[in-house]
Amino acid sequence: MSSHLKIQKNQDFRFHSGIEALPDAALILSPELSIVSGNKKAQRLLGVRFPDDIGKHIEQLLIDPVFSEYLTQDNFESPCLITSPINDELQLEISVMTFGGERVILMSRAISKYHRMKKMRREFVANVSHELKTPLTVVRGYVEMIQETDHALDPHWQKVFGTIEGQVSRMERLVEQLLSLSKVENNRDDDDMAHVDMPRLVENLVEDAQWLNQEKQHDIRTNIAQNIGVFGIETELKSACANLISNAIAYTSADGEISINWQRDGDKVVFSVKDNGDGIKPEQLNRLTERFYRIDKSRSRDTGGSGLGLAIVKHVLLHHKAELVITSAWGEGSEFAIYFDEGSTCL
Repeated sequence: MSSHLKIQKNQDFRFHSGIEALPDAALILSPELSIVSGNKKAQRLLGVRFPDDIGKHIEQLLIDPVFSEYLTQDNFESPCLITSPINDELQLEISVMTFGGERVILMSRAISKYHRMKKMRREFVANVSHELKTPLTVVRGYVEMIQETDHALDPHWQKVFGTIEGQVSRMERLVEQLLSLSKVENNRDDDDMAHVDMPRLVENLVEDAQWLNQEKQHDIRTNIAQNIGVFGIETELKSACANLISNAIAYTSADGEISINWQRDGDKVVFSVKDNGDGIKPEQLNRLTERFYRIDKSRSRDTGGSGLGLAIVKHVLLHHKAELVITSAWGEGSEFAIYFDEGSTCL
């Protein structure tokens, strides 16, 4: 055997050992998308048979119109979701990428269990949150009844019941936000979408913000373009925008400046809230939309923050195919901007 053939054989052995070690099903395809080889997981998950299926076009194996359309696109950055060809109850996530200039690799993994677990978690949170509302209402009722008795309480007990009332209020806000997040996560019905008068919505939110702002007296400025609406769900968009405004009020020092804008920006329309507060450190920016993540836990307790506001915003924007862009410099303030595509807007 020549040295060249030995080298080629060793390279092939290492390559096939490498794809066999992958955690997902993998198929190696030719530039024409014919099956060249694959690992054992591909046999179990995709039903491919070796060596019988070698040389077949991948669409002979994965017969699915969604997959066919996926192959015609030029950009494979996002995966494709299809039903398994050997198990109707199994959903597969398919990713395609090129390597080595002469090969294409198709990766597949089952995601049904993952989605089922996510659904169970959402339902659990929704059910628990709903069940908490009644006992919290009862506790608040008794606390208010005791505070309103004719005989004044001893200062010590006034402080105790004032603390209880404050914590009940905090729990009620947390429960409401959990219910809002659960509703947004589970809402995938595009039939609810309609024209939303964003100028009116933003103006109403600014008016509400002035009431929230009586203690800190921020300088709230607005720049609201008229006659630009969006196609969406008004309750969800109101929740997202209100969260950004209330965050700015909560985390900007007294007498600070807050700018609220609804403007066209090139081929986009943008809702933005800008403040001159403390700002956000670079290493914290990517974690802001994680549920329950809070930059400063002690400060969040003081402001009643739950760490759910931006998680709600993220899910609302996913539903509306919009993008949240956060820019901030530590010590100089932050800007939270929601970008809507031109196709989402309406007059």
